[in-house]
This record gives sequence, C-alpha cells and structure tokens, in this order.
Amino acid sequence: MDHSHHHSGESEVKATVTYKSGKISIALEDSTGKAPELALAHEKEMHFIMVSNDLEHYYHLHPEKEQEGLYTINHSLNDGTYQAFVDITPKEKAYQAAPNTIQVGTNETGKAALKSDDNWTKEVDGKTVTLENVKAEAGKAVPLDFNMHGETPEPHLGALGHVVIVDEAAEQYIHVHPDSDDTTTFHAHFPKQGMYKIWAEFQFGDKVHTYSFIIEVSK
Repeated sequence: MDHSHHHSGESEVKATVTYKSGKISIALEDSTGKAPELALAHEKEMHFIMVSNDLEHYYHLHPEKEQEGLYTINHSLNDGTYQAFVDITPKEKAYQAAPNTIQVGTNETGKAALKSDDNWTKEVDGKTVTLENVKAEAGKAVPLDFNMHGETPEPHLGALGHVVIVDEAAEQYIHVHPDSDDTTTFHAHFPKQGMYKIWAEFQFGDKVHTYSFIIEVSK
C-alpha cells in the first residue's frame, strides 16, 4: 500500500483556504460545484498542513466540518506568508494537494534557502530521534529510517509516526506513513531533485513531538 501523497495529474476537487480573525476556513467543491464526500484517512477527514514561506514554522491541524463543503478551525497566526496544503481523500474523485497561499497582515515572508543538515540526531523535550543515513534520488523510493533510541512511540492518528515533506519552494507536498504498524521506517518518493525539509511527528505520552531535518535530493 502506497501511503505517499504527492501531486501529479489533475485534481477534481478544488480547495480554497482563507484566514480571518484567528479562524481558518477551507471550502471544498468538485468540478460540478458540489461538496465532495471525504473518506477517513488516519482517523480524520482532513489533515491540514501549513508552513511559513521560509519553512521555519510548521502546523498540522485537523479542521472540522462546519457544513457541507466547509471545514474550519480556530488557530491564530502571526503576520507573514504561509503555504497551506489540504490533505484529503475525496471518494471517487482524483485529488492532489497543492499550495494555497495565505497572507496574514502586510509583512511578506521570503522563501527558504535550505542548507543540508549536518546533524541527524535531534532532541525535543527529552526525546531523541536520529534519521539514519539517507541517499535520496528523485523518482525512486527513498527509505527514511528513524532510530528512536530504544523508545517506542505511541500510535498517533493510526500510525507510529507521520512524516510531512515540503520542497524549498513550498510547492511540492509529500505525506508518508510507516511501512507497517510496528515500524518507524517510511518510504518517500521525491518528484524532482533539490532541497527538501522533513517534519517527522512521533507521540510520546500524550504529546506529539516534531523533529525537522533538511535533505538534498539528487537526480
């Protein structure tokens, strides 16, 4: 089962994201103007990933259905430019997550200029995770193997972890899940060469820890 989502081809569902006074709204419509029916994916109808333009800030939210075709969540954002990716699985409709630009206030955030990580071990709130050596080539299945240093994360949204990857330009979106229910190894497909930022989410206790890494993908 391929757990990766990245965009190619045409979408039959359009997602429009707006932000006003601390509230994010996502309107969905198919090619006939109707609200699409969504399948559950990892316990939620919608995973909403938002990154700042410079990739310094990352949010994984779960808006709830307010009415047919409209999902909302309250989440205050600082001034700046963000790219939002609406991760959904419409029933019987093709869909690819594409960036939606959100501008908050007048201060625009510049794009990232990523440099490859030289530290593959990260600690967040006392929990350490190492991303093992990665040889990433575009168009191939790239294993991402996370060493948990003897810890076993708790299931989070139906998996032992979630990995979101965005390219330097914040245009390509990749969301992958573990290869099986009892592993923290993932496989990602990178559509083209370049610099990418990885956010790996693991739950310890009742808290989700997010670890970020930057990798370079070759041709």
